[in-house]
Amino acid sequence: MKFHYYFFLLLSLLINTTVLAQEKAKDKDPFYIRLTVDEDLFLVQSTDQFYSFGAEIKVGFKGLDNKFTRSFLFAQKEGHSLFDFGIVHKMYTPRNSQLTEVDSSDIPYCGVTYLSITRQAFNPSNGLVIKTRLDVGFVGELSGAKAFQNGFHNLIGNGSIDGWDNQIANGLYLNYTAEVMHNFISSFKYSDVFLVGRGTVGTMDMSFEGSLFLRLGIFNDYFVQAERPYSKKTNLDNFYSIRKTRYSKAKYAESFWIGDEEVRRSAISNWVHHHFKPNQFYVKFITGAELNLYDGEMSGSLISFESSPYVIPYNMTPKLLYKVSIGFVLSYHFGSLEYNWDRITYDPENNFPPYYPKWGRFNINLNL
Repeated sequence: MKFHYYFFLLLSLLINTTVLAQEKAKDKDPFYIRLTVDEDLFLVQSTDQFYSFGAEIKVGFKGLDNKFTRSFLFAQKEGHSLFDFGIVHKMYTPRNSQLTEVDSSDIPYCGVTYLSITRQAFNPSNGLVIKTRLDVGFVGELSGAKAFQNGFHNLIGNGSIDGWDNQIANGLYLNYTAEVMHNFISSFKYSDVFLVGRGTVGTMDMSFEGSLFLRLGIFNDYFVQAERPYSKKTNLDNFYSIRKTRYSKAKYAESFWIGDEEVRRSAISNWVHHHFKPNQFYVKFITGAELNLYDGEMSGSLISFESSPYVIPYNMTPKLLYKVSIGFVLSYHFGSLEYNWDRITYDPENNFPPYYPKWGRFNINLNL
């Protein structure tokens, strides 16, 4: 059970580092914590195949915005940024988890564990958000997925799953992702719409995606601090430097552009007061398509440390994916709870995996 030791050692170092950094900040800025669990058991009918489990813990605080992180996570010319950093673990299993030999008609076992750092750069003047993310870790037995799942199954009396002996081989997990979100102004104040484009390149993923992101309900303006819960410590100074553009003229009040600075600041303060509140409740809907050029969870890492017992050949991996996600978010002051239902449809449908992958996701967010 070495994985558990290293996992909790890394987790404790992560927590200690963030706590020390927060102490240095003297509580002047929010400290953000996000815990996510993906599990097919969170569905009405469990599938227990393909993407069967995922967990991550991430933190965000001002100390992550430094010269080093700014060197590879990009910002916009104006506006502010939010950073988060954490550890992610995911596992993928075939339909028949009882088989001990390779099944060439199904997907291979695969586990990944990696560190992830993200920057969201906001430009409220033009309605743009740019996200960049770097993921670094391992795929294969080094990820600890075999030890984790078998340890859990032994704990509950189900016995080990021998199929993990045929998992994707050890390799480097190294991906870089860039995402652009453009906000469309809605005449209905209880709706929010973004057009999203994403690209990822790396050893485990080469893909491009376009999607539509919709929120309906009572929510804070996305350009304040994205979907994080409310915090009294949030720095709102960036809104006082909003420029007059085609987008901002349509979204914000005319009093934003009055020459008198006192009147202008009063108008902006009034707007922020009405668009940044402690309580939120909304439904979110994401739909889109992905061009899948390389999938390391099926074919292994492009930088592999050893050969895999079984991978899906590149010409058999699905190249076009359709995605749907429906979620519900309840936020009260500094905390929020979110549930999402996610599903992927592959084209052509007769390729891997054999069934439509779907799973449930719970997020717990704290902004202290």
